[in-house]
Amino acid sequence: MILRTINISIFLIASLLLYQQADHDHYYNWDAIPYAMAVYISEGKSIGDAHDLAYKSLNEEVSEGLFQALCCSGKYRNDQYINAENLSSMLQMYALKPGYIITIKAFKNLLRLSPYQAMKYISIYSILILSLLFFLAFLRAGSVVQFAWIPLIAAADLIFLSKLMTPDAITTLIFSIGLVALINKKLILGFMVLGVSMLFRPDMIVVVGLLGLIPALDKKYYFAAINAFIYLALYLLITSGSGHMGWWGHFYTSLIAQQSNLIDFNPKFNLSQYVTIVLANLEWVLKDTNYIKWFGMNLLLLFVGVFLTLKKYNKFLNIMLIILCLSVFIKFALFPKVDARVYLAILTPGCFLALLNFTKGYSK
Repeated sequence: MILRTINISIFLIASLLLYQQADHDHYYNWDAIPYAMAVYISEGKSIGDAHDLAYKSLNEEVSEGLFQALCCSGKYRNDQYINAENLSSMLQMYALKPGYIITIKAFKNLLRLSPYQAMKYISIYSILILSLLFFLAFLRAGSVVQFAWIPLIAAADLIFLSKLMTPDAITTLIFSIGLVALINKKLILGFMVLGVSMLFRPDMIVVVGLLGLIPALDKKYYFAAINAFIYLALYLLITSGSGHMGWWGHFYTSLIAQQSNLIDFNPKFNLSQYVTIVLANLEWVLKDTNYIKWFGMNLLLLFVGVFLTLKKYNKFLNIMLIILCLSVFIKFALFPKVDARVYLAILTPGCFLALLNFTKGYSK
């Protein structure tokens, strides 16, 4: 009882500190600008008006130096600032996350916030709820294991996620809720929630699609096939509905040669360029101490999952852990962004699953 009281007290204090730090040191990502423009367009504004409002709202709440950095540092950002059509052509890469845009709009209108403040609080509240989810999962374990949420928050970079104006925090929350449902054998609910995470980051199709095949391990082939069909259909619906240029076009402008305008942009696939970028970015990750952390952590988690699965310890839990780790590597191979945040929606719950091995069994 004393340990539990101490644990609850630490969690409450940690939550207050996390909120305070995230609220005070929030990071304005450039990507927040097209998200803001997409929100204004969804409210019926013209392209020109939405563009003006996106930059006007930003200018009203950041310092002059930060605004100049976000609007005009470099040719690409300046091109988006001076020409509404340029930024409008980029929205296909942001309308690709309809769940996030709808959530921003809801927070904006319900709480009477700017789109940027809405993004800020979506990330903060998502991480606070995720921290609570992790805390409650370990609280019932008793003994010192109930404090496992503390190293988890540190290892999973939750403080970092809480400061971003991107869909990564809320995607991590939704995906983790889906995994908790699966762990508790609420399979249909779990697979439904996993599917929802794709509305916030469609590239979650990699891990969600693989997890959807898990019923096949118990010879429930129809269940697995239905999951695969639904996830693929949802992915195609999201990408077609946003007018997205496709994987290679996105890959090219993000990782090879950034384009200021994507109208009629349709580069021809080049295998040599693709392989060169993947290998170069892999070398970058392995040599840069700022980025090797997430890669090394994923390798460690994969080793834990494989080892415990072979030992038939918490088999169901660790098969999911293996799938998560393999998905990170597959995701990197398909779209080798060096930025750790794009993998945290999978890595964070991966850390959670690994630590759950210290609680009760999940062998079925």
